[in-house]
Amino acid sequence: MARTYNYIYKKLVEDETDIVGHVAYALYKTDKIKFIEDFKAKNNGRELAEMDLKPFHDISCLDTSIARYKTQALQVLQAFLRNTLDETTKQIEEDVIKRHKQSLSEIIEPIKPKRKWTLFWHGVAQSIAGAFFFALMVAAFAFIKTYSASDINISFGTKGTQTQVQQEITEKDSLYK
Repeated sequence: MARTYNYIYKKLVEDETDIVGHVAYALYKTDKIKFIEDFKAKNNGRELAEMDLKPFHDISCLDTSIARYKTQALQVLQAFLRNTLDETTKQIEEDVIKRHKQSLSEIIEPIKPKRKWTLFWHGVAQSIAGAFFFALMVAAFAFIKTYSASDINISFGTKGTQTQVQQEITEKDSLYK
């Protein structure tokens, strides 16, 4: 018996660059393999004859089946494109963030303190020095305030090792007012 050929490839694929048509033909082949496997399962593994494939070919060559294969092919390609774009977008975003972090690191590195403890102890030293100078200033203001109302004359030795200290206290600073 002569083998009959199904010309569905020409119906699905317009030319060699027709990607949708090639995917549609792959979907057709997938359906054909599934039909053959189902036939073998129902007929105890018996191989198909040309006549057994005729119903499948008749249905798959209908205009509605051809339109379905092309629609499925478009959906497959759109899903592929969407996934590819999502992955590419994600990769681009990760690359931008990585480059941004690297740029910031290069900018900040020269001004960043070398060690955290050094910065901590530097702050402690500043606090102690500031407290000491504040205490000195308070003591100086207290000294000035206390002795501003009285005359104090201090003279150191004109005659050998003799030291004279004179203090004149005005009446307003006296304890016996």
